[in-house]
Amino acid sequence: MFFLAGCSTGKRQVPTLTADQADALALKLANDKALKIYNCQIFQDARTARFFQGHWEWSQRRGFGHCDLEATVKLAPDGSTNAVDVKLLDNQNRMVF
Repeated sequence: MFFLAGCSTGKRQVPTLTADQADALALKLANDKALKIYNCQIFQDARTARFFQGHWEWSQRRGFGHCDLEATVKLAPDGSTNAVDVKLLDNQNRMVF
């Protein structure tokens, strides 16, 4: 008996979601996380999902007060969630005395 670990069959991952479906799901996941963390839902439909290296990637940045919120969502080809990251980007200059 032997085991093959970490081997690839060379089979290419094919998405089962359309780009529109990936966009809609990623948008919902990004807004759900932004609501939970920052009490807002500012991301909008922008058709940015793309299938890249075997998974869907979606990202968007929106103004939020004096800062920006940036969301990045990665989905498996079937739409199961791999990662949802929402972060606050603050580029205000801070004066140090």
